Amino acid sequence: MKKSDIFICGFMYLFSFFFLYLTMDFPPPARKYPYFVIGLLLILTTVRVSHIVRDYRREHKVINDMGIVFEGFLAKQFFIMVFAFLLFFVLMYFIGFYPAAFCYILICLRFFHIPIRYIVFVLVGMAMLVYGTFDVFLNVPLPEGIIVEKFL
Repeated sequence: MKKSDIFICGFMYLFSFFFLYLTMDFPPPARKYPYFVIGLLLILTTVRVSHIVRDYRREHKVINDMGIVFEGFLAKQFFIMVFAFLLFFVLMYFIGFYPAAFCYILICLRFFHIPIRYIVFVLVGMAMLVYGTFDVFLNVPLPEGIIVEKFL
């Protein structure tokens, strides 16, 4: 059993229950998809916890892997991804979800030197998946942004 696994499972439980609490304010038809995703996260986390307990019962030791978890940590990569993540939320507020997501994915994939043809596939696939899931299937409006709202 690894010490980092305990922290990850604890975080996943907190994350899931936090978003479960937030989705309770949604209208009932809009709760289906979040409940499905959160339920799946809780099931997978519980399966992982059962594996951790099984390993501990078998070996009776906890491996402190916290020193090697961050081995090879690339600060530049981390901070650029954090910047792109924050930029996504700022852009989503001003120009809406779709253009902000387009910029976010473009920044991330270009940073990792992904070929342009794959970036195009990801962008088109993401747009179709998000549109189909939220606009068609769930009928949940995505943020349009304050700039876009003024022109519509």
